[in-house]
Amino acid sequence: MSAVLEPDAVVVPAGDALLGDPPRTEHVNVFAIARAPVSVAEYAAFLDETRHVPPGDWPRQRTQPAEPVHGVSWADAVSYCRWLTVGTGRIYRLPDEREWEKSARQGTTVPLGLLREWTNSWHDGGRVLRRGDDLAARAFAGADLIGVGFRVVRGMTGR
Repeated sequence: MSAVLEPDAVVVPAGDALLGDPPRTEHVNVFAIARAPVSVAEYAAFLDETRHVPPGDWPRQRTQPAEPVHGVSWADAVSYCRWLTVGTGRIYRLPDEREWEKSARQGTTVPLGLLREWTNSWHDGGRVLRRGDDLAARAFAGADLIGVGFRVVRGMTGR
């Protein structure tokens, strides 16, 4: 296995946050979240090492290594997290909705634009996506994964 680079992450301290719509106060444990979604270059390292199946428009995406990878299924994102965990010796996973929203509202992550991002949350029979144009809104993936990417969280509570 080659050296796996850890993402640039920011620690978000434990505490209460005003989340959702309508807003409600929820406690969120400490976590470290990647400032930016996983890039094409980061995902390419994963694909090269694991021979995982690339997203459908990979040849076009590969020409933009600094851009966020998209067209990634939830299972693909979880596979990337597993690879990152093994390669770094730290626990990486997808953020839950509360972590995603808290970090987005506090401005600890780069502006999200219209990219939808996977979370590790399940609601109404599906995996939840969150997006930058409405920080409180849930979205769900259909068959079209264009514009669906993800960022990672480093666990800091032993889970």
